Amino acid sequence: MDIGSTKITSVVGEVHPSRGLILRGLSSVPTEAVIRGAIRDLNQATYDIDKSYSGAMYSSGLATNEVFVGITGKDLYSVSRRASVSIANENDEVLDRDLDKVMRLTMPTDLAEGQRIVHSMVREYSLDGVSTMRSPVGMIGNELEVESHIVIGSSNQIANIERALNRVDLEVNSFVFNLIAAGEAVLSAEDKTAGCILIDFGGGTTNVGIYNGGTLSYSHCIGIGGNNYDNDLKHGLGISFDEALRIKKSYGRAWVDEDSDELEDFIDVKFFGRPDYDKIKRRKLYEILQPRTDELVEQIITALRESGQLERISGGVVMVGGGCLLRDLRKYLQKHLQRQVRVGIPTGIANLLDEYRSPSYAATLGLLLYGARYGGQKKTRDESLFNEVLSVFTDMVQGLMKRVKGGGRP
Repeated sequence: MDIGSTKITSVVGEVHPSRGLILRGLSSVPTEAVIRGAIRDLNQATYDIDKSYSGAMYSSGLATNEVFVGITGKDLYSVSRRASVSIANENDEVLDRDLDKVMRLTMPTDLAEGQRIVHSMVREYSLDGVSTMRSPVGMIGNELEVESHIVIGSSNQIANIERALNRVDLEVNSFVFNLIAAGEAVLSAEDKTAGCILIDFGGGTTNVGIYNGGTLSYSHCIGIGGNNYDNDLKHGLGISFDEALRIKKSYGRAWVDEDSDELEDFIDVKFFGRPDYDKIKRRKLYEILQPRTDELVEQIITALRESGQLERISGGVVMVGGGCLLRDLRKYLQKHLQRQVRVGIPTGIANLLDEYRSPSYAATLGLLLYGARYGGQKKTRDESLFNEVLSVFTDMVQGLMKRVKGGGRP
């Protein structure tokens, strides 16, 4: 379930033995209860979530109350952390509990009040200084090191989303950062390994991410999205929000060359309080849209420079999200980023209708792929607590055994 600033979309899939992941149901419901990833009207959000979920379930003929939830928001930020542990098992074999232990050590413990971890993923394993992207469980070594990429967000934002879901008896399997979900749908293994930039142009926010070495290595959320263009047109022209949407879809462009003859063409606009359409030059329209594009692209470039990773990225830029459909945005980005830019189209799902092969559904369908790939890895809180207690107990027993073997007193 992708809870966005303009719509809530639910998708249902089924893993088939021979055909792979199959889309069984999809339902998208417009919403005004969410702004920049945060719920502002709990009752309306609950209603919209229930409507979206019920529509997807009805069309699929399946039933489940467990969901993977896409999350974004202006308060999201990410950090990378490393930690290491010594291997003290018999034969120096790396066990699952060693991996769990070092993963816990990478989790930040100094979060500010009101923050919580939204998503974490391993960037790199290292066993005795040898790096790998594969789990080292079962290998032999003395020191295990892990680098994790951790997404941190507002605990209140997440709690309100959970409350809305719980009101309609839905259980969150996992919150998934939208950039990670979209990457599952539109990036190849080569894109992720060689390095590329992924930009998700949403309604309320724009998420900028860098993939390198196989995983997301940097992310940044910008509080500007497609809705800003709509509001600019609404106030700049003195028209309704619906009319602003119509004009943007019919005539909007991210930028226009100042010498273009198109600027002198006329378009039809229906102003507030006027029964009939009036005419304005396209120049007026672009004078409103261009500054917003300049501001957004400037912040994207700033975020990428602050990552410190641009020199190590050999790939291009992939755009997703409904906002990337604005005409000439791809050309404008390509001009200012000096990299090849393409629109990301979701793949990897069977039974996908042409209308859903769109960048607008990249994050939503990516959640389905993420759930199919990692859904079996969920642990309940009780299981996690048991494993932590077991790990501590095992460390104690092995320490005693080593001292006994070494002739020391227990």
